[in-house]
Amino acid sequence: MATSTSHTARPSRRRGSAGSAPTRGRDKLGSLRRGSRPDTLSERLIAGVPARIMRPRLVFLVCVAAILGFGLLMVYSASSVEALKENGDSTYFLVRQAAFIAVGLVCAVCASRIPLRAWEGYAVWVPWIVIVVLLALTLVAGVNVNGATRWFVIAGQQIQPSEFAKPVIILAVAKVFKDYYEEYSIDTVRFLALLAAVVLVPVFLILAEPDLGSSIIIVSTVFLMCYFAGFSYKIIGGVLLALLAAGAALVIAEPYRMERLMSDPWEDLYGSGYQATRAIMAFASGGLFGRGIGNSTMKYLYLPEAHNDYILAVIGEELGFVGTALFFVVFAVMVYAGLKIAQQSPTLQGRLIAAACSVILMVQFIVNALGIIGVAPMTGKPMPLISYGGSSMIASLMLIGLIVRVSLESNVPGASEELRSRLAVVDESTAGEPHRRSERRGGFTVVDGGRPRGSRSAYAAEDEVPPTSRDGSGYDRRATASPRSRPRAAWRGGADTGSGWGRIDLGPSAADRLRNTGRAEDDRASRPRGGGRGASRMTRRSRYDR
Repeated sequence: MATSTSHTARPSRRRGSAGSAPTRGRDKLGSLRRGSRPDTLSERLIAGVPARIMRPRLVFLVCVAAILGFGLLMVYSASSVEALKENGDSTYFLVRQAAFIAVGLVCAVCASRIPLRAWEGYAVWVPWIVIVVLLALTLVAGVNVNGATRWFVIAGQQIQPSEFAKPVIILAVAKVFKDYYEEYSIDTVRFLALLAAVVLVPVFLILAEPDLGSSIIIVSTVFLMCYFAGFSYKIIGGVLLALLAAGAALVIAEPYRMERLMSDPWEDLYGSGYQATRAIMAFASGGLFGRGIGNSTMKYLYLPEAHNDYILAVIGEELGFVGTALFFVVFAVMVYAGLKIAQQSPTLQGRLIAAACSVILMVQFIVNALGIIGVAPMTGKPMPLISYGGSSMIASLMLIGLIVRVSLESNVPGASEELRSRLAVVDESTAGEPHRRSERRGGFTVVDGGRPRGSRSAYAAEDEVPPTSRDGSGYDRRATASPRSRPRAAWRGGADTGSGWGRIDLGPSAADRLRNTGRAEDDRASRPRGGGRGASRMTRRSRYDR
């Protein structure tokens, strides 16, 4: 058996050079490397997969299933009155939401089946170009709803391209980071240019709709991806200040945004503060444990968009503080499990994709929740995986599928498994012709039971041992002496060997040495007390006997 190990040389980046990376040395989520992973043979397995990988995957999927089921229930509860009045069927929105979830699950399964290495070249840039074209067409031929042009109609169904831009931008940004940090195929200038183009072009089109909420969510997610990738804190701080300045400029540039930010909703109960005040009333009427599922009063056309953007207000009214807090905990556990999946990924691309998909769901959740409770202006972004809507639901489930794909590719072999997989049987042509152990070969010689043919040891024969070399026990002390204290011929082959190293004669057999142990004990007992030459000689003899 023989091992063959291949090492791939990776180019290094020196600090301060023209091509140096804007990083602190390693990404924040990459502390657990492949070489330091525990071996799967010595750790607990769940369904044949290491527990460290399967556990966060199972927690993540269970939380997603619980949130989807809870969302269906709350959509039906919040929309039944409006659906019965407008469509004559209280389950109208429930059936459509279930259809959206079914389509989204199909997209999630497809996303989980595509390997991450497939998102290269055209597989990334073609969807990005399609999204940019759809965003541009929305501005030209889109449907205007409440002063915003964010949708266009295809086959009678409204599509919101800004929702589908989220997974596409995440994949494109992760590809740019991979090319720069792992493959070193682009320099710093091209890296920054590609990163700016991938993010700013679609964000500029989304802002033109206008849709400030989606722009904030996308930019915040890309900002956190830069942090996870390892950007230095100086660069992170500078970018954060620039983003805050740009956000302030966008708010000041539009009077209605400034009015939403500065106005008190309770000063205009039936105007600009109508929805905000009704949402707060819903939370207040829910109390600690809520009115119960289906017993909301705000859904009786008091609160517009109760099953869409403001569904959290209905949740607070029907489930109260305890139920709402439990829902928050489940959502937070799902995001945490997604981040754990990102940490387990062996590649930077996988870590960034899983972390970004988890973060973008979290940011959208926070933006919607802060808008409903009145802490921040309402931006019109739905609650992910809960609110009614096809584009948001399908896009969110696509993000779920990408996280699952990263988890599936995290089951890499441990260190010992990698070495074991490289073991190979050496071919006979590589090993050479077989030789008998007793045959002479050049270089190092392995000697079997007898002496090599044609060679003589210095003390191979009993009559060749000088009489002074043996003590009273018949044991050859010179044979066990160190090479430096013995003649060179005693531990090296004689002149007639014709080869390198000869066999060393260790003297009598082990049985003879054991028989001499009793004699050595008798000699030790009869030696004179005190010092002297005789005592020294007896001590040395006893030491050799042992």
